[in-house]
Amino acid sequence: MSLLLLCAGPTFGQEAPPAEAGTTTEEVPLGDESEVHSQVASFATTRLHDTPAVVTAVSADEIRGSGARDLMDVLLMVPGFFFGPDVQGSVGPGFRGLWGQEGKVLLLIDGKEMNDLLYSTFQLGHEFPIELVERIEVVRGPGSVIYGGNAELAVINVVTRGIQGSTDLMVAGTYGEYSSVNGRRSLTVSGRKVFESAPGLSMFASASVGQGQRSDAIFQDFFGNSVGMGGKTNLNPITAQAGVGYRDLQLSMLYQRYATTAVVAFDEVLPEPATTEFESFHAELTNRFRPSEQLEIIPRLNLTLQEPYRDADQDSPFFYDKQVRRLRGRLVARWAPLELLQLTGGADVAFDHGLLKGPAGLGLQTAFGEEGLDQVSYQNVAGFIEAFSDNPIVTVVAGARYDRHSAFGDSFVPRLVLLRSFGPFSGKALFSRAFRAPGVENISLGDNVRPERTTVFELEGSLRLGEGHTVSVNAFDVGIQDPIIYSYDAETNTEAYRNLGRLGSRGIELDYHLRGSWGRVSLGYSFYTPSGTNDVEDYLVPGRSDTFTGLPTHKATLTGNVRPLPWLSINPTAVFVGERYAVSAPDDAGTSTVQTLPAQVLINLFVHAENVGTKGLNIGAGVYNLLGTDFRIAQPYNGGQAPMPVFSREFLVRITYLLDPGLDE
Repeated sequence: MSLLLLCAGPTFGQEAPPAEAGTTTEEVPLGDESEVHSQVASFATTRLHDTPAVVTAVSADEIRGSGARDLMDVLLMVPGFFFGPDVQGSVGPGFRGLWGQEGKVLLLIDGKEMNDLLYSTFQLGHEFPIELVERIEVVRGPGSVIYGGNAELAVINVVTRGIQGSTDLMVAGTYGEYSSVNGRRSLTVSGRKVFESAPGLSMFASASVGQGQRSDAIFQDFFGNSVGMGGKTNLNPITAQAGVGYRDLQLSMLYQRYATTAVVAFDEVLPEPATTEFESFHAELTNRFRPSEQLEIIPRLNLTLQEPYRDADQDSPFFYDKQVRRLRGRLVARWAPLELLQLTGGADVAFDHGLLKGPAGLGLQTAFGEEGLDQVSYQNVAGFIEAFSDNPIVTVVAGARYDRHSAFGDSFVPRLVLLRSFGPFSGKALFSRAFRAPGVENISLGDNVRPERTTVFELEGSLRLGEGHTVSVNAFDVGIQDPIIYSYDAETNTEAYRNLGRLGSRGIELDYHLRGSWGRVSLGYSFYTPSGTNDVEDYLVPGRSDTFTGLPTHKATLTGNVRPLPWLSINPTAVFVGERYAVSAPDDAGTSTVQTLPAQVLINLFVHAENVGTKGLNIGAGVYNLLGTDFRIAQPYNGGQAPMPVFSREFLVRITYLLDPGLDE
């Protein structure tokens, strides 16, 4: 399926699948970035280089060719992103020096918001079948005006095979080995059917099951205890998708179960690995109406059921068994009164319900709030508006969002973006406010907790140096007021979320891309430094004011794709990561130990062969962490957990077969 999109600014009224911010509206020739259109950063559909945000896009061709195993591999190559361990052995993202878990970074899969509704986190590492991914778009900046209170710092939009496309069947298998244990294994099946006898009717289904390990290295805590992670750090995902569409009416569903084990829960090596499960179900119904050529209306209804951080064993010290549900309705209206102006407005209403599935007072299970309730309910009502004016002088994008939550009150965030192109050069100036809304458990454990507020300034310049050459540089300044911080009082044995202090970072990010008939090369670099007032001790390294805990100030990446033969590609990747610092919990005298992780390089090599013996059969093989680097990530807050090993050396083979009758036409 292809679309005819003629203008460089916002498009409107085209024959396209129903879309809203967070979806990609078309298929394009692989590698043709200039013609990619998206709504990831605006309600208007624009080409990616004209989108009103700093955006990195990774195509299916780049993902397959690079041998990326999961979202961590992809995000590692995106400027500004790094990772840190959290509780229960989980791993989350850091961005521009700031810890991105708990609602600061939003993860979307086909427009469905994946952050859990209790703490607003999401988990990384063998989490979603990469074979199903058609495109990943990363907004390297705030998205609260579009998405609300879980998009404070960045947005990750994953677009899968889904319902759009031709009739086909895809089967993929992956097998990986560490030096001492199995690395990862997965089997994925996906099919799409377009009914020629009923124009406009199509359906799809996908299923994937996997097993994996976080690492096979030795983990040592700050108390001197150690344990081998091989065979004890399971990452076992199950994913199922299904959907049906008729013209503009679409129904889609996504089920995920992510079962993990960990050798450390908070700060100390465990006597036995702890089991934690993350289970979720997402359903979406959407349609589109066009009362006139200038007006379209898109209603969207979502149901989310989740049981995150679940340990249903009541004898376990980590027992935790809660369910949360969200019913959400959104209505978006787009109106193009003039050729150079598009206005978008709408409403967003969400009803959240949290429920204890087991008794409070066991393990980590607590009742809701000081009242000790078995269940709680909250409502959030929001309105938003955006004006997109594409004119010869300067393209102006202005928008705002107002939220009112039944528990913590109002949030208002505006945005203003100016874009201008001069031949091969294009520039962007962006001002955004954003917020992080407390989740259900943040409210329950909160001490009058309220949303944290963020102000972001960004400048980006891009230059096309000739056919296939593009370089982009951006500068940013991020300031957070009243960040939501977890605290524990040992004297009273109480825990709480509180708004404390201020945080900020500023820096630069650089992207360079070179494409040709021989392949492609990409270079990336990112740097941050703490800025303004940073007075939240949880994120500060004692004795250092030039860095935050856990996250490197410098990161450089290189990805290559060389095609010695039309059907064969050789894909090296290299990542340089600067020093990081891990901070132990304070001792009785209030003194913390600072552990320095040295600057390190990760090198991967993946070889990918297409149409091996028969059309549609692709085989890839790779070595990850070629140098055998003892690579570890440090906790991006001073929670007392020692650095965790990740990215162990792995040998991996991937086989994919795509049966697509349309390819033979």
